Amino acid sequence: MRLVFADHEPHLKPNPRRDHMSGVPELAYSTLDRHGGRVLAPGQVVRTAGQSSPVGTIYRYDRLLVDESVIQNAEARRKLEGAISPTGMSLESQAASVIVAGQGSYRVPVTSAAGDHAAVDAWALIQRLRTGSGESSLPGELLDKVRLEHLMICSKSGPGVGNGEPPVGGSHSFSLGRIPVDMVNPMPSRHSAERRMRVAVLDTGVPPKHPAFDVSDRSEGDDTFVIVDHAFQTKLGEHSDSPAIPLDDPWEGPVHEPTLVGEVASHFGHGTFMTGLLRQMSPDVQVYSLRVVHNDGLAYEHEVIAALHHVADQVEASRNGEAEAVNVDVVVLAMGYVDESPDDEPGGWIGDAVKRLAALGIPVVAAAGNQSSDRPFYPAAFSAHHLPEVAAPILSVGALNPNRHIAMFSNEGPWVTCYATGAGLVSTYPREAKGSRMPDRRARSSYLNRHRESHDPDDFSSGYAVWSGTSFAAPIAAAFLVNAMADAEPGGALDSAAASARAHEALKRLKKQLA
Repeated sequence: MRLVFADHEPHLKPNPRRDHMSGVPELAYSTLDRHGGRVLAPGQVVRTAGQSSPVGTIYRYDRLLVDESVIQNAEARRKLEGAISPTGMSLESQAASVIVAGQGSYRVPVTSAAGDHAAVDAWALIQRLRTGSGESSLPGELLDKVRLEHLMICSKSGPGVGNGEPPVGGSHSFSLGRIPVDMVNPMPSRHSAERRMRVAVLDTGVPPKHPAFDVSDRSEGDDTFVIVDHAFQTKLGEHSDSPAIPLDDPWEGPVHEPTLVGEVASHFGHGTFMTGLLRQMSPDVQVYSLRVVHNDGLAYEHEVIAALHHVADQVEASRNGEAEAVNVDVVVLAMGYVDESPDDEPGGWIGDAVKRLAALGIPVVAAAGNQSSDRPFYPAAFSAHHLPEVAAPILSVGALNPNRHIAMFSNEGPWVTCYATGAGLVSTYPREAKGSRMPDRRARSSYLNRHRESHDPDDFSSGYAVWSGTSFAAPIAAAFLVNAMADAEPGGALDSAAASARAHEALKRLKKQLA
């Protein structure tokens, strides 16, 4: 495993020659429809006169994120609803939902007004609000509190979108997808520890049974390699408003794509693979697994924000002496989005959540994306935003091939902090995954009660796979960091300043060792 740091401080540098659809992931029409998603293509959308043309992104067309100060203020809510009324659309602010108190924004449904046949589109609604006049005009400070909800995609690499459907978007993959393998070497021994370093992985979850690691709920207080959070998942399910299956359990199918073909879902096992990399490189940590990504690789911005604030709440509660709270040392994210702002500088609620963790002294390690683009991919690109000196670092991680060259699929740019091995990796995979693809050749054995066959490309009963992506470079970088942090662990509880200092010191030593 390799880790290489960039030789510059991360910064944002707009590329005027960049294609407006650069960095937008390819998705099948059925996948977009499953999540109420739409691609914002600059040449196909309305835009406010005098405003710069947007750049491509993917968003939920019938949802908006609205600042909690608007939802909780009757007068501000009335102004917003009044401005929307003439557009033929309606904002169901009474149905606004927030998963974790204080997460900054509420997710609000957008519908067609009664008896009106106007097409529902959150982007078009925001543009009309910006051009309102008279009673329908809104002050700028209120307009700034109404935004799109982005669909975030996991950064694994594979041979296209599957399902035989045409993709929608502007990027390409340059890597073979996952294939089943067997693991020859045993997992490294896990030693007892009075205080475990803990890594939060926000992804597709892990199966309750796998030979490489044990799993328990955080309420049980067991020293398993993975702990899950049924209470958080239940809350996530209660607030689900998507046609997709709710993420109300730490682990659940479907294993297969929702078609008649029987292919293994494109991102099924994604979080399991990430967890297995940590098990190989940092066997003495504990993984706190929160399921926020669907098995087709998509996550909702609102739910990711909620999970980040939930982790921050747990850290604060643990430091305040609550015995059942989960203290976290590092957060790993493998999903992201490109923002529609032509300046590539979003802030908003997901930025607030990431920066809150950094302010608590918790480093956030995020995948840089797999679109072969230099366009900032968020939240990884928050690494290039200014942070207070007392905050922990935010690391954006690109992918290396085994020969240490940058993987063709990996994003890169001045906002990428480091690169770790992310191609041709072997790690854990759910054993229940078995797809419809068959071996090229198969015959009955003459001597044993089994078949002779060529390699079955989607039978993962071995529990291991080879896969590629910046998704998997991120936990490797996190493992390097958490191991270095563990070496400097002073023991006892840390406040935010001490936790941040520990992270920066570990990062400094890593850079020196790997130079």
